[in-house]
Amino acid sequence: MPPLSRIVVVGATLAVTSPAAAAPLDGKSYIIELSSPQFSSGYGEYLVPPLVKALRKERLRQTTGTEADIVVNVLTASDVGQWMNTAEGRAWLYSVSVTVGVSPGTYTLPHDGTPAFGVRADLGTPNPDREDELSCLIGLAARTAIRNYPAEGVFTTDGQSCLRK
Repeated sequence: MPPLSRIVVVGATLAVTSPAAAAPLDGKSYIIELSSPQFSSGYGEYLVPPLVKALRKERLRQTTGTEADIVVNVLTASDVGQWMNTAEGRAWLYSVSVTVGVSPGTYTLPHDGTPAFGVRADLGTPNPDREDELSCLIGLAARTAIRNYPAEGVFTTDGQSCLRK
């Protein structure tokens, strides 16, 4: 796995909690860390905006350098698809997942990007290239991770609410 680059931007299953729930990271500062390929390929331009939007809604504030309270990262994965039975019959579906990691500011992400704590949102979709589904999965995973921090390990949540028809 390629090395990670820090950039500053202007299992078990977890349930998404309501905004009224206690927010342990209210007002804390963050930086977003992308892998070198995410940054150099331009993929970060698709990953960062929905992540920043979700972090702002959770009342986190951006910062620069090493003084960040937390480091946030995003990992994506998808497969080549397979025939699946659906309510409408058989369909070719792809599995898409987004993991948003939340780690203490002092945590050094390993080369594979595994965070100290993270939430993976999984989705079965007929089109793995939909930006709206990707943005939704990022927001879902970020909100769930922030609201359930601190914990350790990577948990999963159902991303089917992000499916667009």
